[in-house]
Formats: sequence, structure tokens, C-alpha cells
Amino acid sequence: MRKFFKGFNAVLNVFSSTLLVFLMLMTVIDVVLRKWFNMPISGSFELTQLALSLIVLFGFGYANDFKEHVVIDIFYNKFNRNMKKFCSIVCVVLTLVVSGVMTFVVLRQGLRMLEAYQAGTGSITFSLRIPMWPFAVIGSVGFFGFFLSALNDFMYVIFDKEVLTNDPN
Repeated sequence: MRKFFKGFNAVLNVFSSTLLVFLMLMTVIDVVLRKWFNMPISGSFELTQLALSLIVLFGFGYANDFKEHVVIDIFYNKFNRNMKKFCSIVCVVLTLVVSGVMTFVVLRQGLRMLEAYQAGTGSITFSLRIPMWPFAVIGSVGFFGFFLSALNDFMYVIFDKEVLTNDPN
């Protein structure tokens, strides 16, 4: 199951990385067209906003899988093993709750945006007129990947009886 969770986030990371390459290429082309030909790409700002939102959301789970997030461990390293385990459990449970709630809330909002779009009153981007609802629905997949990563951490802490750091103590 852990391999599936990490594999899911790895797929999201590939998608995120592909979006990042697309975004870099579009930015370079936009700058060249704007500077030399006075013909910027119409809607490049909107595409950048939409792509960056997905890049960030898809990166949450992958970053958590490899513990690449910010950690403040001033006191944590001074704790004994039992206190470290307790802190790890509390943090993982909080992460599970927050990521689960965010998955649900963002998905629900995306589905509401879809209903509004189908009724003709939904949110769209200004210049390209791209519907916003798919990005909210797809963004919830990123939060779900973060939830799966936190669930993986929870199983690691509970069943393997280890703390979530590489600390040898």
C-alpha cells in the first residue's frame, strides 16, 4: 500500500514537472515574442496562474514523501524517544485531518463551480475565458496525494514504531 501511495504522488510529480517545463517554455517564448516582435502571448499571465496552482498542489504529497518540507526541530531533537513518537503522532494526525478536510473542501468547491458553470454563471478566466472549475477539481487530487502521504506517515509511525526523522537517537 505504501508503494501505491508514493507511486501516486510520483505520478503527480511527473505531471507537475511537465507543467513546469511547459510554463518555462511558454515564458521564454512570451518574452522573446514580446521583446523582439512586440507580440506577447495572449493570456500567458492566466496560464501561468493556473499552471502554478497545479504545480504547487501536486507537489505537496511528493515533498512530504521525501520530507522536503520545512521542519523546525529546535526542541524536538532534545526530546527522548517516547516524546518524539508522541510529537510525530500528533503532527501526522493533524496533517491527516487538515489534508483530508482540504481535499473535501476543494473538491466540493470545484463541483459547485461546475454547477455554476453549467448554469451559465460560473467563474472563467478574463482573457482566455477558461473555466475555473476543472482546476479546483484537479487541485483536490493534489490535496488527496498529500493526504495519502500523511496516511503513509501515519502507518509508518504507528506500525513500524519509529519516529519521522533520520535522527539516530
